[in-house]
Amino acid sequence: MAIFTNKRGILSMINSIESIVKWALDELDMYSDDAHAMIMRTGMAESGYRAIEQNGGPAIGFFQVEPATMRDTMENYVMYRPELKTKLYALGFDEIDSDMRLMANIALQAAFCRLKYRRDSKPLPKWDDIEGQAKYWKRVYNSELGRGTVEHFLKANDGYDLSYEG
Repeated sequence: MAIFTNKRGILSMINSIESIVKWALDELDMYSDDAHAMIMRTGMAESGYRAIEQNGGPAIGFFQVEPATMRDTMENYVMYRPELKTKLYALGFDEIDSDMRLMANIALQAAFCRLKYRRDSKPLPKWDDIEGQAKYWKRVYNSELGRGTVEHFLKANDGYDLSYEG
């Protein structure tokens, strides 16, 4: 179980989100400390857990998942993995109103965030390698064309102590 602390007075909300993310990853059978840390830090970089809609853009949820990415994931990855599709439906996914379901469901947001990373051929960086995670986020999640930077990821996660107990 992670211990996620901060200096900004939002500890209770962050701890609740941490629990939801862990539960979602467990439900997908994709939990690891590395995955959990990557998802939590992605949320910090993408929205700081303060916005569920991108200002002027298509991305939604704390993890700023683009609906087109969600659809691509379903059509070109999940479609070939029926067990994973069943798990996503159990988390609340449905093609009907999928964008709204994603925006309204933190567990589903975390699931699609994890799947974005899962589709990459390289392994996740270790949870205690924040610089490695920042570079991985930039390459895989934000993309080389995205406005985010490694420095942004590091700054967004500055002041947060994410550690795991044996």
